[in-house]
Amino acid sequence: MTVATLKPIGAIAAIDSLLTEAFGRTREVRSRAYMLGTHDLLLDRFGITGVKCPFAAGTAERDAYFAGKDEGSAIWTAHQKATQ
Repeated sequence: MTVATLKPIGAIAAIDSLLTEAFGRTREVRSRAYMLGTHDLLLDRFGITGVKCPFAAGTAERDAYFAGKDEGSAIWTAHQKATQ
């Protein structure tokens, strides 16, 4: 395995951990589109870029996706503060 291979593997493990912490506790259930937005924002912050919104403009799923990205940003900010 190369360093280039290890970076995405480490990022995925970290993202899984952050998502479990954020959504694993008792809270209101979020849609698949919302969770995907959160996940995709974290992928971007860990350096895995090029992920595009899979939902059509004007749909509720697209709105949920971008709302999830907002939460992903908050999760990332908290993660950065906790690791400094």
